Amino acid sequence: MKTVPAYLLGAITFLVTASPAAETWNRHTIDPSDPDTGKKGADGVRVGDINGDGLPDIVTGWEEGDAIRVCLNPGPEASREIWPGITAGSARHTEDAVFGDLDGDGRLDVISSSEGGTQTVFVHWAPGNNEEITDEALWETAAFPATEKQQRWMFCLPYDVDHDGDTDLFLGSKNDNGSISWLENPGNTAARDVGKWNLHRITDAAWIMTLTILPSEGNDYLLASDRKGSSSGIYLIPLLDESPWFGKARLIGASGEEVMFLDIARLDDDDRLDIVASIKPNQTRVLYQPESVLAPWVDSSDLDPFSQDLYGTAKAVKVGDLSGDDIPDFVITCEQANGEKHGAFISNVFSETTEVSGPEGVKFDRIELLDLDADGDLDIITCEERDQLGVFWYENPLK
Repeated sequence: MKTVPAYLLGAITFLVTASPAAETWNRHTIDPSDPDTGKKGADGVRVGDINGDGLPDIVTGWEEGDAIRVCLNPGPEASREIWPGITAGSARHTEDAVFGDLDGDGRLDVISSSEGGTQTVFVHWAPGNNEEITDEALWETAAFPATEKQQRWMFCLPYDVDHDGDTDLFLGSKNDNGSISWLENPGNTAARDVGKWNLHRITDAAWIMTLTILPSEGNDYLLASDRKGSSSGIYLIPLLDESPWFGKARLIGASGEEVMFLDIARLDDDDRLDIVASIKPNQTRVLYQPESVLAPWVDSSDLDPFSQDLYGTAKAVKVGDLSGDDIPDFVITCEQANGEKHGAFISNVFSETTEVSGPEGVKFDRIELLDLDADGDLDIITCEERDQLGVFWYENPLK
């Protein structure tokens, strides 16, 4: 049986019962909405250093417009101002955008995934040097033919699946013909010939929210959340060193529940990574990794739900020490945070809550935790889709 350290024993009741405090965190806009330029309905934030300056940049797809935007980190002193932005390309119905070097030139490109009527995965090829990155005319957009009108693509994870030294793409989709698949890179020298990329189906799915890599016992596992259908839940897929490259998908938790975004973190006193999941309508779930990753996971399913009188419905969770006490904090974002409901807050294992957003905003999304102002504490980066708050960060008031 898993032994949970004393400081986590409160986890069975760690979620909120308190009323929101009046004070909220300062919100700083990174990229504002502008429907005239395709910036409407910011849907997700992913990070990567596209210009090699050592600072994390941000990429976002604007689902209700058509802009695929890269925001260049201006450094701590200017982080509270609007960041320099580039429209790397255009694509309708974008659900996800992520950085990845697909042609092996050392420069991060952008991959966007579209659902709706578009149902295509695109690559937005970056220019060849730092000086050219901000010239939008030098970015080139191409659709991967193997993905066109095949599935409603929801999430992409760059990863070298077949261990040949180039970057392939894990893809997740939803609804009819939904799957977890991988798009095979034909090789760095041929990568820009998008017609040579081959699509391979790994397993069926209903609505993939998260794809990420869970390292354990010297091996990598593809960790996925599927939010819909009779087979919804949290899955692990072993990644193999040789063809067929994948073991059988294994359901490890939240069976039959509407699992949204996941995070992985060390939550106890062993050296294994655990899983934290945001589950609709109003729950945060912790799965503790067993001694063997493919053994049954310890599903802490008795966590108290958070109040839907105060907050929207569960969307994303991210784990980090935001209070400086070496105790894990759970940053939670919500959608359907209508009226006076709040869409972003923090909870910890002692049922203590910290308000972040206030009532502004309705539909929040993925979370990144970074120290953007270099003051020694973690800040919160996210975006909002319905009230058109755009891409922004909340400044941690700790320091």
